[in-house]
Amino acid sequence: MSHSVQTTQSCKEGLASYTFGKALIRGATLRCPMCGRGRLFRNLFQMNTSCPECGFRIDRPAGYFLGSTYINYGFTAVATTASYVVLHFGLRWSNAELLPGLVAFCLIFPLVFFRFARSLWLSLDCHFDRVGAAEAVEKSRPASNSSELEKTND
Repeated sequence: MSHSVQTTQSCKEGLASYTFGKALIRGATLRCPMCGRGRLFRNLFQMNTSCPECGFRIDRPAGYFLGSTYINYGFTAVATTASYVVLHFGLRWSNAELLPGLVAFCLIFPLVFFRFARSLWLSLDCHFDRVGAAEAVEKSRPASNSSELEKTND
């Protein structure tokens, strides 16, 4: 059996046992949603086009990762609000003391959390949209001839 067929088969088997907890762990550790071994990012802000371990297609059409901005915004808003409540009402810090730190946090945290938000979005999407994940597994197989390549590029 060729490597690409083994990869596709192992991805499909991985998809069958893909739990919500597994999706969260793989998303939080920036790993491939299918195999859990491959790294999603090749550097600080650029994602791989496919998993270096199993070949799962990570690259998605324009606009796919828009949902990750909601995850990023949600984590930033919850962390900022919780910090404000604890520091202002619990420790009695004034608004003037809190403002510079919370503004800096709101500017820096989304940049740091960007990778995790994208990874969580991809992992959770693979969990909730099994059909779309299976299609990505199928597209991860290398085409055997040029006519299949033309179909993929259309």
